[in-house]
Parts: sequence; structure tokens; C-alpha cells
Amino acid sequence: MADLKAQIVRSAQELQQAWAMVKSVSGTELPAKCYENWIEKASLHFVLDSTGNLFPARDTAWQNVLSIIVPENIVDASQNRVRLGSLEMEFAVARHLALTSYVAVTWAIYDRLSNVCGRLAAVAKIAQNPRQNPKACEDFLGDKDLLGFNTHQHLKDAYGWPLKISYKLRNWILHEGYSEGDIMLFSGDSIADGFLLHPRSIDHLQKCCNYSQDAGKIDSSCVKDSDESWMRRDVLEILSQYNSEVDAMFSSLVKWSVASFTGQIAAFAARDRP
Repeated sequence: MADLKAQIVRSAQELQQAWAMVKSVSGTELPAKCYENWIEKASLHFVLDSTGNLFPARDTAWQNVLSIIVPENIVDASQNRVRLGSLEMEFAVARHLALTSYVAVTWAIYDRLSNVCGRLAAVAKIAQNPRQNPKACEDFLGDKDLLGFNTHQHLKDAYGWPLKISYKLRNWILHEGYSEGDIMLFSGDSIADGFLLHPRSIDHLQKCCNYSQDAGKIDSSCVKDSDESWMRRDVLEILSQYNSEVDAMFSSLVKWSVASFTGQIAAFAARDRP
């Protein structure tokens, strides 16, 4: 998590410097529209910089998730009563409230980064769409290379599985609640059940996220088979590992998108005259 935040800070500074530079030389060499386009996109440094402010909220939300299963917060195991913060409640309620907070903040970060990267580096129909922000799964994992340099294929091959599972769990928890149709997310609502997935939800998630294996390893993932959390069926382990993978993806994507954009400015704005 810390690596992504650090990259956001570095890239925001790089983008801010480009924004200041382009504003200062606007109209001196190229047509005004070229500078206007650069200034508009470079102004996303405000969005990138402010995204870093969400990380303390995400860290706190994750600690709240972990807190409901520590012994000192188990009020009455026989009645499945736990403490979340200063409030006592049923375990299933605490589990849902804590996870809702965590996945909401986590995907607020990912959505903001998808918007910045898409606006900077995607093709025009994505980058210049005023009504819909670029989306990580919908736009970056699609069949068409909307980011250039075959980037979508790299993202699909290296991060497709953890990204899709993280996104599907987020949508399930935020929009569907305890169940999707007649399929329960968790194996049960007792403290003993913890965060284990229901067998039917495992099948459902695999179907929705295009689960496949090659020689025992899950496709579209960098996670080694020996380290894979999916087989343990624990949502805490899955979210911890998979969101770390998504963090790594966005760290590289932010770095590449900003560097590509500022490189374009450097290449075209300071052109040498014969």
C-alpha cells in the first residue's frame, strides 16, 4: 500500500511541474489548442495529489475489519456478539459494515486513479468522454487496446484475475449485501465462520471473473501458486493479497501514464528549428 501512495506523490509532482511549465510557455511555439489540451490534462495533478489523502481512511477501515475477530472484541461467542469500535452487535452485521467501509474507500482510490490514467493515456473516446470516467475493468481489461502499446494485454495477463475478483467483491458487498440472488457470500454468520466464502459463492465468483488454470496456476495473475490465497477461501486473505496486486498494477500504470504524457510534452513543445 505504501508503494502506491509514494508513486502517487511522485507522479502528482511530475504532473504539476508539467502543468506549470506548459502554462508559462502556452502559445509560444505550437497552436493554442495544443497547449489547451496539455493544460487540461496536466490539471489532473490536483486529482492525483488529493487521492493520497484517502490512504489513511483505507488503512483505518482495514484495521476495523481485522478488529472484529480479535479476542478482546468478542463480547459473547455463544451469541455471536462482537464489538466494532464502541458498539456491540452481531458478528455478521459488524463483518458487513467493516467490509463495506474498506472496499468503498479502496475502490474510491482505484476509480480515481483509473480516471487519471485513462484521461492521460487512453484513446480519445475514453480520454475525452465528459460523461463517463475511464474504468479499470471495463476499459483497461477489454479486447481493444485503449491505452496504447498493447497495455491492455499486459494488464489482463498480469493482473486480470485479482483485479476482477476485487471489483466483484466490492460490487457484491456494496450493492448486493449478504447475498447475490439466492447465493450467500459467506459460508455462515457465526464468529466461527469468520470470513470464509460459501461454496456456491466460490463457483459464482469464478464464473463471473473468468477463472482458469494452467498447470495448477491461476491465469492472469502474478501470484505464485504456492502463495495463492484463493484456495484458502478466506475473504480477508484474498482482499489483502489481491488488493496488494492491484496496488502494484496502479503504481506502474500511474508511473507510465504520467511519464508518457510529460514525455509527449517534452518531445513536442521544445522542438528544434532547422
